[in-house]
Amino acid sequence: MPIQVRQGTPSDYPARERIFQGAFSAGLRPHIFPNGLTEADLIHNFSENLHGYKTNLSTSDTQAGQRIFVAYDTDTPADPSDLLFPEAWEHRAEYELSDEEKKVAKKIVGVAIWGLQPFARTQEQIDKEAAEEPPHAHAPGANGALLDAMDAAMTASKKKYIGLEPYLYLRVLAIDPAYQRRGVGSLLLDEGLKIADRCNVQAYLEATKVGRPLYARFGFEDREYMDFDVARYAPAAKDEPQHEFMVMIRPVGAKKIDGKA
Repeated sequence: MPIQVRQGTPSDYPARERIFQGAFSAGLRPHIFPNGLTEADLIHNFSENLHGYKTNLSTSDTQAGQRIFVAYDTDTPADPSDLLFPEAWEHRAEYELSDEEKKVAKKIVGVAIWGLQPFARTQEQIDKEAAEEPPHAHAPGANGALLDAMDAAMTASKKKYIGLEPYLYLRVLAIDPAYQRRGVGSLLLDEGLKIADRCNVQAYLEATKVGRPLYARFGFEDREYMDFDVARYAPAAKDEPQHEFMVMIRPVGAKKIDGKA
């Protein structure tokens, strides 16, 4: 099972959704989409992702924006469902692979989305960027109140621990459940943290209980639990094990701890 990592593209969106659904089925995702993910939700997500890809993709270590990586199994053909977009999606023809490309496509088994801010900013610059961001709409079936509250909590934590300093932010790390604990997460973390080391910046994330040991092995240190009560916005979560997110920082120059990650 030789796993390799490459840059993510819009053609990967169906695989990303499959992996997110599997990786986060026991987390917040059932509360974000309490009635399940509909085709309308899927199309909305694809369109939002494509907008971000076109407007916020970072292509160099000196450019702020998103870095997206996918891990794939070089020995396994792509899942057929990963090669198809909803027929109603207006950009389907642009990003669906050709028949020849589908024949050689490999199974995507992990996704990492990073946000790079390679230089310090003033509060005025940050406020200006926020004011210039276009209005954001949630997917039709999403729990908007939950998403808004979580976004506010993440913004507050980042302001507290990052402030005006440069950073690399791990937005999401998701692994196909069938490939978990097989080194895929380590490969994706290695790829992203090379950017932090080249840019000489700290790295930041919010970790679930499951993810914390992996991140700790890569030099991330606990700060505090994010101030966010899931059950307040998703009552069905009140009887589940507590949903907690630990703010973790990897200081500039931190090293990976020996041992399997």
